[in-house]
Amino acid sequence: MKRIIDFVAKHPVIITALVCFIFYFLPFKPKPFGDGEYHEGTIQLIQFVLNGFQGDVRVDKGLFTLFYYFVPYSFAYVFHNAAVYYLFGIVFNSIMTCLAIKYLFASFDLMGFSKKSKFWSIIILTLFPIHVYYCMGILAEAGSFLSVCLIVYVWIKIVTLKSRSKTDFMLLAFAVVMLVGFRPNLLPFAFLFLIYFLALKTDLQHKLIFAGSLGVLMLFLMFTEKGLSNNDGEFKKNEFRKQLLWSRFELRDEPFNWLPQHGHDGFESSDYLHNLAKRKELDSICDANKLDKTVYYINWVKNDIIHNPVLTVRQYTLKFFQSQSFIISPLMKSNKSNWVKYGIHIYINGINYMLIFFSIMAIIIVLRKKEYIIVFPLLLLWGWSLLYVFIFHSEQRYMFPVRPALIFLFAYYVNYYFDKKSPLKEVS
Repeated sequence: MKRIIDFVAKHPVIITALVCFIFYFLPFKPKPFGDGEYHEGTIQLIQFVLNGFQGDVRVDKGLFTLFYYFVPYSFAYVFHNAAVYYLFGIVFNSIMTCLAIKYLFASFDLMGFSKKSKFWSIIILTLFPIHVYYCMGILAEAGSFLSVCLIVYVWIKIVTLKSRSKTDFMLLAFAVVMLVGFRPNLLPFAFLFLIYFLALKTDLQHKLIFAGSLGVLMLFLMFTEKGLSNNDGEFKKNEFRKQLLWSRFELRDEPFNWLPQHGHDGFESSDYLHNLAKRKELDSICDANKLDKTVYYINWVKNDIIHNPVLTVRQYTLKFFQSQSFIISPLMKSNKSNWVKYGIHIYINGINYMLIFFSIMAIIIVLRKKEYIIVFPLLLLWGWSLLYVFIFHSEQRYMFPVRPALIFLFAYYVNYYFDKKSPLKEVS
């Protein structure tokens, strides 16, 4: 058993690569190109470069995702084939996920975590490899996973080694901007993290380097997006309104229908249908009276929350669990037996809630030991992600970027447990 623990603890990247390889041949995968925005946008970005930096690029969501897939798509572009784009994309995702795991486990080394904590961390990652699942699609999840792993590693390096390297603070800023570039909904996290960093007792030079790098990179991302895309941001405004309104109907009449809702497929909930009807109603009012739709939606949602406080509390309470739970839509909509449907969901969510439980236990230990500085940025990320799914449309993928933080907290608690159990601290 000791040899197995030693091998697993020393080779998390090899194990992750093996899981990626095996997963490629499994039947369950996300939609190959998601909603198509990253696939189409990246091809347009390549054409933009080849045409002498002229033309328009589809930038519906995170711009950095297009930069990310620009690398594998550049090699696949000569084939002009969707299957080749997909293959190069998921191979690149797998490599980046292995790199993310390397950074995450390097942060364990910086913390001096035991081999057993590393062993159980890779075990829980492998038993439910949702990070590998998301590798199998041209999506933003693989990139956001890498970003948070990098944030964890650089932050732990700065805190534990009391790093004075300018490069580390610049890299930390880059990782935060990269995360926002993949997941624009996490922009408030970047702002909160900046405030927290500036409030720390650290060198003024380091604060200026981090804040300056963060600001310059954010501005670069913003102006680059404006230069690449000719739209006026109406798509993002429309998505904002849709997600804000949908949040008020989620788990309203059917509080335990957690099946993701995407359209009229025979499985739509009454909440989803009521949401569509309300959107049509509000749009028609705005069109008839020439009102600003975004402002009108915000006011309607605000009034609905004020007039339904008990309902809102119930929704937010249930949303905490809904957003942390994984529901496999194709499986639940299939003709498989209930034993298969619920058995698989009990298995994957049992592992997931075990991860959440031990993460919360780790937070309690951190508070007792007063090691706030180590995990506070991770709590900011988790806290904002939860607040986001409370206020906007709730799906587990919006919580996925928090996963490396949960794995770190899990490892922290397991390491604490075995340290407390053993009279002598295990040598890493």
